[in-house]
Amino acid sequence: MRFLPFLFLFLVSCSDNFLYNEATPHIFIEILNRSDTIPVGGKINFQAIISHVSEDMEISWIIGKENSSNYQYYTNLKFEKTFNESGLYKIKFLAKDSFYDKYEDSLFIRVSNVPDCDSDNMSLDIVFQGSPTFKWNCTDRDDNGSLIYKFLLLSTYGKDEFLRMDTTLTKNSLQLGYALQKDDAARLIVTNKYGLQTHLKWNLP
Repeated sequence: MRFLPFLFLFLVSCSDNFLYNEATPHIFIEILNRSDTIPVGGKINFQAIISHVSEDMEISWIIGKENSSNYQYYTNLKFEKTFNESGLYKIKFLAKDSFYDKYEDSLFIRVSNVPDCDSDNMSLDIVFQGSPTFKWNCTDRDDNGSLIYKFLLLSTYGKDEFLRMDTTLTKNSLQLGYALQKDDAARLIVTNKYGLQTHLKWNLP
């Protein structure tokens, strides 16, 4: 009976699962230069880091837009991809070997157009005693959602800028109640609901 414990250890050591589990690789995904939302035309570097890559291991990245049957496949551990169409993308990483053991992980990335602002429709009307009215025309090309406008009025002396007003608006015009000074400038920051921005600037007389 004393040989039974040794027989058990021998059988366990001969188990393929036991041997493989001892060498199970450690895997994690690293997304370089990644944010949850990127502009159309933006690039992202993908990288999977695996502690031990066996010869029979199959690696694949599967990337496709939500509600679409078209997918792109990549088989390198590291690659760069440019996203040229807006939408919500699912990125799935899969690694498996001949033991049918596998590792998988998924994440989502939103690709959005920055707010579209027509610079030809930017206007500045100087009225009584130099008090100005600013007007602009911006749209959200993705879903016609609401845009937020942050208006900055700057006084410039040499290379230093001093903020005089910081107003967040939801409309496309603003009238100041006081006159401008020489070399004043105005800047408009337009933000869509995904946090992407467009900057406009008026050079005042």
